[in-house]
Amino acid sequence: MNLVPITIAALTFGAVAALVLLLGRIYALHVQVQRRLPMPVALSSDAIAGPPPSGLYALVARFIDEKKLGIDRSPRGKLRRDLLRAGYFRADAVNVYVLARILCVLIPPALALVFVETVPGDVPGLVRFGFVALVTLVGIVAPDAYLARRQRLLLQQYRVVFPDFLDLLVVCVDAGLGLDAAFDRVRPEIMKRCRELGLNLDMMGAEIRAGRGTTEALESLADRLGLDEAQSFVGMLRQSIELGSDVGDALRVFSDEMREKRLLRAEEAANKLTVKMVLPLGLFIFPVVLLVVMLPVMIKLMGVLGKG
Repeated sequence: MNLVPITIAALTFGAVAALVLLLGRIYALHVQVQRRLPMPVALSSDAIAGPPPSGLYALVARFIDEKKLGIDRSPRGKLRRDLLRAGYFRADAVNVYVLARILCVLIPPALALVFVETVPGDVPGLVRFGFVALVTLVGIVAPDAYLARRQRLLLQQYRVVFPDFLDLLVVCVDAGLGLDAAFDRVRPEIMKRCRELGLNLDMMGAEIRAGRGTTEALESLADRLGLDEAQSFVGMLRQSIELGSDVGDALRVFSDEMREKRLLRAEEAANKLTVKMVLPLGLFIFPVVLLVVMLPVMIKLMGVLGKG
């Protein structure tokens, strides 16, 4: 029996598996190191806005201004909120996004046009136009799709970290700290778990220090997060403050509910896993197993038929 094809397939599979395991290990170590890096307790407005403009940001600051491009106050505020929900906290994030949209609308269609003009063979004009139109449509939709994906991933991360944030708040309030002091004490710990949530808490602390009420700052925080649990949390705190009830007891009950919801979401995801595994099993794993089982038989059969 000729073992060369089987040996080549086994070596290729082993090399790919080793590469995937190595990359996964490197990424896991990188995540652990980033989580353990010390973070500042409080950030200034310059730190939240980002470093001084340089490179691309200097170009954006010089030539791109959303106000001059016809983006009035209402769309600009909505776009700024969407960028905050996607984790972009720079002061010039709107201008960078506008530049990215302009480049996505201009560069991919231009490249597609050059490609269809230089492709060999006689390609119908309708096919050329359809290809360029498709690339243009993708360039128009891609920035919004990217923002939506970023918001969805951050929302999942917020849902995982939010119950831990509430537990830390309960511990601080039970220890005798006030609500504002508890937020200040919890902020650096949350920054280690989720940088975006920590930055949102920093912005809330800056609003409170600027004279805004705690309830209004919490409402702004919930709006930036776009999280249903945060909206419920703000409503609970507002009711406790207005009615004069014990904030610690309310936080404790709400924290228990959030942990139960997180457990239910984990069980739901685990129950969905068996259904989600059907597609990769059918498309990737089963054909490989079938090939490994049938390949020796086919090689043997071809050898027998060749001799005959």
